Amino acid sequence: YYVLKLNDREVAVNQFTGDKLSEVKYPMTELFVNLSLDLHTGRSSIIWAIILGAAAVNILFFIYSGFIITWRRTRGRIHNKCKPDECKFIILVGSENGTTMRFAGMVQQQLIKNGERAYLTELNNFKSFPNAEHIVVLTATYGLGDAPSNAKKFNSILAKYNQPKQVRFSVVAFGSLAYPDFCRFGFDVHNLLSAQPWATPLLDIHTVNDKSPEQFLQWYNTWSSYAELPISTLPVIPVRKPGRLKIMRVIEKTTVAHTDGAFLLRLRPGRLTKFNSGDILAIYPANDHRERLYSIGKIGKVLQLSVRMHTGGLGSGYLYNCSPGDVIRARIVKNEKFYFPDKGATVVMICNGTGIAPFLGMIDQNTSRIDCYLFCGFRDHTSFDLYKESLTQNIEAKKLNRLSVAYSREGEKQYVVDLVKRDAAFITATLAGAGVVMICGSLAMEKNVIELLESICLEKTGRGLSFYQSRGQVLTDCY
Repeated sequence: YYVLKLNDREVAVNQFTGDKLSEVKYPMTELFVNLSLDLHTGRSSIIWAIILGAAAVNILFFIYSGFIITWRRTRGRIHNKCKPDECKFIILVGSENGTTMRFAGMVQQQLIKNGERAYLTELNNFKSFPNAEHIVVLTATYGLGDAPSNAKKFNSILAKYNQPKQVRFSVVAFGSLAYPDFCRFGFDVHNLLSAQPWATPLLDIHTVNDKSPEQFLQWYNTWSSYAELPISTLPVIPVRKPGRLKIMRVIEKTTVAHTDGAFLLRLRPGRLTKFNSGDILAIYPANDHRERLYSIGKIGKVLQLSVRMHTGGLGSGYLYNCSPGDVIRARIVKNEKFYFPDKGATVVMICNGTGIAPFLGMIDQNTSRIDCYLFCGFRDHTSFDLYKESLTQNIEAKKLNRLSVAYSREGEKQYVVDLVKRDAAFITATLAGAGVVMICGSLAMEKNVIELLESICLEKTGRGLSFYQSRGQVLTDCY
């Protein structure tokens, strides 16, 4: 006889007559075991086997990416081996993106290596330190001379905590000479500490331009000498140099209309390079630690930048000297918090100058015809002509509903905030109707617009601007 093994039973059949001699049904446990083997091994289907193989490969990727995410989250954390009450050296840091924190970490490591007790914390965590003899402040300046996010409370809490001992302090201010408010917050901190009866400056304030390792080492050597520390040098300067950069080819560049005018630069990245309007392009013009950032507009598959020309500017000069066919190396910084909304809400865009760059790409990509309104400010018609043709085409294609332009040096001499004030009812109605307001451009413009939005929202909707910000309806990317 023959024994036939089926999915759910086993049957004995006479080989000559075909009569069924016996039948044994498999127990449910065995059926589940077979099903489990089929699902986990893919033996029952080639398609399922391919899916399982792809999933197995993805597991390796998830392990790797999880490790990288964990490492990135933990490497920026502050690690102190001593309690603050035990330490002679207190290092206070004001840092927006972590660079200044790495400099401070190197100072702490060197002090510990010299046998000293050193405590590192943020400026916002300032308090009474019973055994402190030295306070070192390393701080950056954010925006228009403002404090970084982890130092905003320092001004208000400094007077609350008198130190029990006389403390000698030193302030190191990080900034860039490309901006008029060079190291302003560092000077503010130095003046605040100088006014405290328990604080005596060990050195005058020291400034570091563009994260210069040489300037920082100069301060450290002088400070360690005045602090009567053993002669030593920092073995490694904690600055990030350009790593694996993407290659991009210049395909087009416009000319500037006047000395400090703007120009458009269009780049073609590699096929595997992914980016969106609102992302940031980081370039390293001198092939060193100095980084320059520009907002990206995505036009088709082309990466477009709008760059204001600065006399002697490191980044703008480098980009303006590029010609079609040239290759530049850069990295793309994801900026998902400033992406165009993917839902059907009305979008109001507010910008000035080269802050229009990401909006040009977002409008071009608005194939869903989401209601979109652009309010922008420029010096004169010549400054706006660079973008006029593109915006006119998008209006005709119904990707942009309305364009409002203010000129600060022509006609009525208005700023973009004046346009916002004029259309206050429309903008507040947009927010009340779950719409989104996006702001890009200078920090001075952002400050004026935010203050105006705060007042008109309270007046017309009865809610503060923070209500809409907490719901992701007010997005900003200013510099």
